[in-house]
This record gives sequence, C-alpha cells and structure tokens, in this order.
Amino acid sequence: SFNDTHRPMADVISPKAEWINQAAAQVDPAANTVTLADGSTVAYDYLVVAAGIELNFAGVKGLEAAIGKNGVASNYSPQYVQNTYESLQNVRQGNALFTMPATPVKCAGAPQKIAYLADELFRAKGIRNQVDVNYYTALGKIFAIDKYADAMNAVAKSRDISVNLFHDLVAVDGPAKQATFKILGSGPRAGESVTVPYEFLHVTPPMKPYDFIKRSALANAAGFVDVNQYTLQHSKFSNVYALGDCSSLPTSKTAAAAAAQSRVLKHNLLAQIKGSSVPALEYDGYTSCPLVTGKHKLVLAEFSGYTGTPQETFFFNQANEHAFSYWLTADVLPAVYWNSMLKGTWNGPSAIRKVANPTSAN
Repeated sequence: SFNDTHRPMADVISPKAEWINQAAAQVDPAANTVTLADGSTVAYDYLVVAAGIELNFAGVKGLEAAIGKNGVASNYSPQYVQNTYESLQNVRQGNALFTMPATPVKCAGAPQKIAYLADELFRAKGIRNQVDVNYYTALGKIFAIDKYADAMNAVAKSRDISVNLFHDLVAVDGPAKQATFKILGSGPRAGESVTVPYEFLHVTPPMKPYDFIKRSALANAAGFVDVNQYTLQHSKFSNVYALGDCSSLPTSKTAAAAAAQSRVLKHNLLAQIKGSSVPALEYDGYTSCPLVTGKHKLVLAEFSGYTGTPQETFFFNQANEHAFSYWLTADVLPAVYWNSMLKGTWNGPSAIRKVANPTSAN
C-alpha cells in the first residue's frame, strides 16, 4: 500500500548520527560550511552530498494547474501518485499518453512502466480497442542500452503501444485535455510542435539539480556535484564526495546505482580520514532499472552506464519478461531497502553475481 512506501525520517536514521532537522540552503566548500534554511551555519571537515534531484513540474507550461485533475497524473510525486489509478479507471476511450522528458530523471524506466500497466488494465476492462496507448519520449531510443531497448520495443509492439521518439512535453492544457510536444533531434520536423488530445496523461516531470548545489562552487556546468566518476571525490575540493542523483556521475540515476556507489564512497572517504594509503576503490557505473511490464512480469535491466554493457546478476537472460524478476523487485527489494540499504549494509548485487552468474553467460 501507499503507507508501506514511507516511514518517519527519525525511524531510519542511525542512532549514532546527529540529525540536524533543517534543509541545506547554501554550501561554501572554500570555507567548509553549510548554511541551513534557518540561517544557521554548520562547519564540516568532510562533506558527503546525497541530496537527490528536484521534480520540476513548473518546467512544463500549464502542468502545475492541470495535475491531479483533468485526467493528468504522475507517479513521481507522493502528492499525486494515488490519483493515477483513479484517473485510469475513468478512461473509456481516446488517447492515453505517457511522457519522458529530455532532462536527467530518477528511475528512467518508470515513465514506460506505467504505460504497460495501464495497457493491462484497459485490456482487463475490455476497452483496449477503444483506447490508444502512446509513449512519448524526448530521447532517441526507448531505452539507453541496446539489449533492453530491443526488448522494450518488442514489448511495446506486442501490446500495440505507439512509441514516439524525440517528443518532449512542453505544455498541458488541462481544461481542453491537450498536450503539446516539441520535436527534438535533427530530423526534418525538428523544432516543430505537435498538439495531441488526451483522455489520460501520465507525466514524468522534468528534473533539475537543487538550487543550493547549482549555485555553489561544487557544481559543474549542468548544476550537478562535480565528482570523479570512479572515486566519487570532488574534482576540486578533496574533502567533498557525492553519490546518487545529485552527482555528476554519467550513469542512470537509480537506487541500485546509489547502493553500488555507497561502497566506493565509504571505502575512499574512510581511507582519507584515516590517512590510509590503501588503493582507492573505483565505481564502474553499475545501475539497474526493473522494467515492470505487467502484474507479474518484469524485464530486469542491469548494466554499466559508463560502458553500456549489461551486468546481469542471474544466469538467465534478464531482457526477457520473467516472474522471478517481478517477485525479486516487488517482494525482496523493498525489504533490502528498509533493512539493509538504509543501514549502509547493502552495496549492490556484485557478490551475488559471482555465484549466480559467474561466467556472465547472458
């Protein structure tokens, strides 16, 4: 249930840590200080930035006014996620649209997962022939890694889901139930806009770095914390590290990536604090996107965002829809998250991979 997806912050912070219950408002890495929302300042010897990424609903014209009503939903916000199912239940005919923006996003598989689940719902209700399901992505591929792109294109084709590449949602007219896309890329229609009527619209909002990072000396040109992609240490300030969605690491922004990054960061930071000369650990870009394709089916994409090479944990071809992959994601990983990852004891599946897929057979 929705209540199972969140817990009070106080319940998940280690008792060994001091919780400063204030948002960060400014970072001055030259002075080794963080200014908080209440104006107070905290000094640090070492800084780990794991701030995540900010949803930018205002980045699409008309979206803030339309979302939560007018058939517009988004699974990316706890404020609106419970409206998705209700809105889908109200669909009888017409266009159901699902979008993916041009910006970096967290969990890049989620924008298309909901399209497959909606398709399944429409079929169960016997109205699929009256509903056109359309996936609009600002990117040039349905998925970044070819192996899984081929799999997801096959899934979409088998479900009669239209995949529209290089289409970036730029405006929503809620009362008129119209979505406007800008065509990207270098094709003959690049730069044009196309407006599509909808009965249901699931929006993955654009996302951006938090302002306190973007306007600090920690940021690269794109606004993310500028770290070495292998050691996770800042490129300029040696006592600063970052991981997860706020970092400049050129891989998909997922919890799986953050878990693998945490092992590297912990090792390298503790070695620096202790003055140890042990070799630095290096992060290889590992990330994972569990792509739900139905109630009990899932494509479990695992790969390096650095090389584009699959890094599958199990011996079977994870690009195929599989009930085991669904069970693992739906029933096992939540327990891993609450009981291990938040305690710093889950570093990703690399140790399991050595046993379950030692020869990388697939």
